[in-house]
This record gives sequence, structure tokens and C-alpha cells, in this order.
Amino acid sequence: MTTSVTVFLFIKATAESQIEKLVADAQCAVAVDTLEKLRSIPEIGEIIVATPSEEFAAHVESFGVQVETDRVDEDFHWGKTLASLVEKYRAHTPLYIGGGSGGLMSVDDWRAIAQRAANEARIVITNNYYSADFAAWSPGDAVNEIQPPSLDNDLAYRLGERAKLQVVPLNKNAATQLDIDTPNDLLTIGLHPAVGKHLRAFLDNAQLDLSRVTRTQALLANRTSQLLVAGRVSASMALFLERSTPCQWRIFSEERGMRASGRDERGLVRSLLGFHLETVGAEKFFDTLASLCDAAIIDSRVLFAHRHLRPAAPDRFYSDLLEPEPIRDPWIKGFTQAARDASIPILLGGHSLVSGGLYALAESKPKTD
Repeated sequence: MTTSVTVFLFIKATAESQIEKLVADAQCAVAVDTLEKLRSIPEIGEIIVATPSEEFAAHVESFGVQVETDRVDEDFHWGKTLASLVEKYRAHTPLYIGGGSGGLMSVDDWRAIAQRAANEARIVITNNYYSADFAAWSPGDAVNEIQPPSLDNDLAYRLGERAKLQVVPLNKNAATQLDIDTPNDLLTIGLHPAVGKHLRAFLDNAQLDLSRVTRTQALLANRTSQLLVAGRVSASMALFLERSTPCQWRIFSEERGMRASGRDERGLVRSLLGFHLETVGAEKFFDTLASLCDAAIIDSRVLFAHRHLRPAAPDRFYSDLLEPEPIRDPWIKGFTQAARDASIPILLGGHSLVSGGLYALAESKPKTD
């Protein structure tokens, strides 16, 4: 007998600066697209939206969802909040969704997850076992068998390792892996044909500069092009790029798991590219890259961590957009200026750039002749 799935969609929907609001508003657009898809799925019962934003809460009440408002302050604990909501709504089969994730998922994608989770016992289905953006599991009270994580990334891992649920990882593609977390995620998702109508309207209105992305994407379909990708690049991504793009790749995979392992927090991150950057300076660094490739896609957070930098969100986000003027940290400002002045397209971002972002670029690249 099928048990209905209870959805818990968490979204902050607030921001402390204008550049952070750009990302927060995009996450809201994705969430609305997702809610519209979920409402059409028979296997899904109650939908609960957890947000501290009264404005977003009022916006989605017309969708027939339950709204839980909670402050996100020093006392907020994500895992404890989720566990309390699962208990409150007596959710036998919960489906947790982070607000910026799943923007390219189809109705059929969500329904397949709901059907399997509702019909199998002691199972957790997730987009990423080690860094979950969404996950469905049964039974719901298995969440009480784990130590509640402070962030959603550890949810599926703890349900698998500590609650001993069978882990079902979803196939890796742009739909499952792309999570809107930085401005560059908006650039990479913007060219994908599966973008929902609310996010598409938001992107059209935002009028972001896609020129570097479109130049890079065109190179993916060119057999003579050389592209470089650096940072927390997975082995599965390297295999995907080899199979799905005709261009040539230079891949520098460094510091995977630097946050989960605590290396970042302990100041132990070391990067080969980071050492070269320190030795020659930013301008020469990008000159070197231009001698090796036609475009570079760089997980800049590894380079920041290598230098023991912990920049605030505005500095990270303006760097992603290659807008050095508002950046306060002098090293990041100079690095970003040099990236903007480089003779080849440079894409900067976080882990999502070299995971979901790359899937999105490759899936929506022009066809080869």
C-alpha cells in the first residue's frame, strides 16, 4: 500500500546585501517552480514550507501549503528543526528539499522519487550522498536515530551510515546536482532548456551578463578547444566530461571534502594552483592559464582556503560575477580584476560551479557539426 510523501521545503528567502538578494530571489523562483510541480503529483500529500521570510510565506500560502516560520539566528539548528517538523506532521515518508535545489527537476523526476520512497522500507534517496540538497527517506522517524546535522549536507550520509537505511543515489546530471548557491549558478543554469517559468522570468529580468558563459559553452563543442577545470572536481565529473564533450580537458582536482573533513576550518587546505598563484601573482597566473587553455573554470573557494581567507558572501559573490569594484578584501579584489582582464574567458565560483554548473553547461552546449 502506497503511503503519501510529506514534503519539507526549507528556504531562507532573506538577504543582508543586494548581491545576496539576487541569489535569494532566484532561490525563491526555483522554490515556486518546484511547488507547482509537486502539487500535481498524486503520491505527495502535505507540503510544508519552512522559512523565516514572512513575505515569501504570504506568497506561497495560495499554493495550499502549510507554512512554518522560524527565525534563522544563533539559536536556529537546521537538523533539530527538521526533526521536530517530521514529528509534528507525523511524516512516515518525508521528502526534504533545499530551496535553491532541484530547479531543473521535472514532474516525472520528483514523482519517481516519491513513488520509490513511499513503497520501499528503510530507504534514503538522495541527489548526493555526501552533500545532500534533497533527500526522501522511510521511515520518517529514522531521523531520530541520528545526531541532527547543523546543515542539510550531512542528512543522507547520517541516515545511511548511522540509521542504516539503504542508500539510493540518483543519477548525476544537471537536474540532480545543480543547486543555486552563488551568482555563477544563475549564469550556468540560465542557458539550460529545462529552466522553470518562474526562474526564467527572474533571469530575464535580472539581465545578467552571460557572455563569458556562452563563449565557454561554445568551446565545449569544439574538438580543437582546450578547457581547464580546477578545484573540487569529482572523478565522475571527469568521466562525464570525457564522454559528453568533444573538447580537450585539463583537470586539476584538489581538496575534495575540505569542508566535511574539517581541513578548511583547521587551515590545512593546500592547493598546487594556489602555490603557483602566490609565486607569480594574479596577472601572471591568468597569463599562464591562457597559455594552457582557451577557457578556465575555477572553484575559487579552494584558492581562498589555501590563503586562509574566509570572505563574506558579498566578496565571494562579486568575485563570481567578476565585479572587483565592490569587493572589500584587497587580495580577492586584485584576483578578480586579473580574472576579468584575462585574455580568455574565466568562470569563478564555488563547488557547484564544477559540479552541477558543468553538467548544465555540457547538457545545453551547441551540437557539434
